[in-house]
Amino acid sequence: MPRGLRIAAFAAAGLMTGLACVVLALYIVGGRKIGRQFSVADETVALPSDTASLAEGERLSIVLGCTDCHAANLAGRAMIDAPIFAVLPGTNLTRGAGGVSTAYGGADFERAIRHGVDLDGRALMIMPSADYAHLADDDVGRLVAYLLRVPAVDNVVSERTIGPVGRIASALAPRGLFPAYEIDHEAEHPASMERGVTIAFGEYVTRPCRGCHGMDLEGGRVPGAGDAAPLAGSLRADGATGLGTWSEADFVRALREGVRPDGSQLDVAMPWQTFLLHTDEELRAMWRYLRRPSAR
Repeated sequence: MPRGLRIAAFAAAGLMTGLACVVLALYIVGGRKIGRQFSVADETVALPSDTASLAEGERLSIVLGCTDCHAANLAGRAMIDAPIFAVLPGTNLTRGAGGVSTAYGGADFERAIRHGVDLDGRALMIMPSADYAHLADDDVGRLVAYLLRVPAVDNVVSERTIGPVGRIASALAPRGLFPAYEIDHEAEHPASMERGVTIAFGEYVTRPCRGCHGMDLEGGRVPGAGDAAPLAGSLRADGATGLGTWSEADFVRALREGVRPDGSQLDVAMPWQTFLLHTDEELRAMWRYLRRPSAR
């Protein structure tokens, strides 16, 4: 073999070996990040039992998106079934066969919701706890009280498994896949949130929107949605882009009817139907927050 070809062959072999070492290292690091146990202190929240509080807990389970992943009856469903990446079910949250409520108590649900960790302290995958970490104690109490009382449904979902691509992705971007990595687990939580058409309450209600529209609400690629998925639009309403040409009435109509000011329909990826359960006060507060002068 000519000397040049031998050098090229050795270089190619070295490159492949190096690449294999990198992949193996990422695989190992990903496994460690998946298996990491977070130490989260118990945080007790009051669990109300009155009808109004439980009804509010049910509303929160819908507007916060619990039913999107865990099914309308919260008994779980298949979400991701791509073994090379992950097999990830929406957990059965009821007390039926296969449900986690047979083992979860109030403090356990609080940790899952606001900290994104399971009973063993392991990070929950694609559980949007970073969007819920700010929730006040009374809202979490209402939601958990409702979850502990939903009708039992027997539904044994598949076990979570993470394939080689998922393990490597976990090494490269644990925050996107495991929100527990982006939460300040020692942060204090407010006892309650004062309601009203205010910027502060609007920011509180709008926080879950960041999961798709980004921390700055400028829109863009939705994490985990894939390249073929539509981009999330900008929610900025303080300039000439995003919602800057909209009025408050346009904003409320879009979230009530799924229609933009020009008459076009919102993309099906935008779960505007859940906003039918938002109060007028909440929507007006959201608009005030999005229109705040300091948004840019």
